[in-house]
Amino acid sequence: MSVSRFGEIQADAFLGSAHDNSPFGKIWYVDVTNGSDGNAGDSPDQAYASIGAAISAAFATRGDSVHIAPGTYTITSALVPKAFMTFRAAVINPQAPSVSIRGDLTRLATVDVNGVRFIGIEFRATGSSAGSAANRDLVALADTTAITGGVTFEDCVFHGADATGGVHNGVTGVWAADPTNAVTGLVIRRCAFRDLGKTLLEFGVGGAPYAMVEDNSFVIDTNLGWGISIADTAAFGTGKGYVIRNNEFIGPDATTTSQVGIRLVGTLNTTAVGIMRNNYFSYCGSTPITQDIMPDAIVENYHSGNDGSDVVDGSLT
Repeated sequence: MSVSRFGEIQADAFLGSAHDNSPFGKIWYVDVTNGSDGNAGDSPDQAYASIGAAISAAFATRGDSVHIAPGTYTITSALVPKAFMTFRAAVINPQAPSVSIRGDLTRLATVDVNGVRFIGIEFRATGSSAGSAANRDLVALADTTAITGGVTFEDCVFHGADATGGVHNGVTGVWAADPTNAVTGLVIRRCAFRDLGKTLLEFGVGGAPYAMVEDNSFVIDTNLGWGISIADTAAFGTGKGYVIRNNEFIGPDATTTSQVGIRLVGTLNTTAVGIMRNNYFSYCGSTPITQDIMPDAIVENYHSGNDGSDVVDGSLT
């Protein structure tokens, strides 16, 4: 007896993944160990071997999902998802993901469409692409087209320790700093940024409208970059609505004096409506946040210490 579509949905519900799937979309399966790109890709025993094959098979805007079996997926060209695709590790293991996407590339993924989601996946740079590796980005957003309908990362890891080059690693975790295009509705939740040697999360002059960055670990390993960098956002027009909260900024070490956890670039901005609250910082020798740029947007953040004098509140500057 063949398995019906209803039976497949029941099976996915049993596995705890039904909430990630669109009822109008199709589930594609990828298994680097047992799959083949010559398979149909529509069941675990007919899984593709590569994530690229699943992207090619998917339909844009339908809400197709790609379920990825544990393993290391080495790619030779950047992944370019279609709109409203979800990429989900079959086994979610926060902080040490079961699915690792790796490559000696300038970028591992480029997202220029709305509604893409990554859940439980590691992005890991290898090799020395881009010469000194100073221009490498694990994931680039809105490089050629503005994103107006969101991008989501949950329980992901952005890892640069295997990259080499003239500058130590020199890899950005998530780059959203195009001078023309902004990313509206970005969500980064419960992710870890580590061993990157550069700015971990970078926003350009388009700002981060309606972004939610929460419950992440930004492990700053050198003083060659910042935890989060936000360019001058021209006040309300592009800075509106973002929330950066409940994140930990760790490192780099007790002797470094030039590190900033959250870097705000530009002149005093009194009308931006983003908020940064309840973030924690250790060993940010220069200042945890350059709070003089947006003083009224920074509320009850904490630097390393054991008393209330270490509250970082922009309104106090």
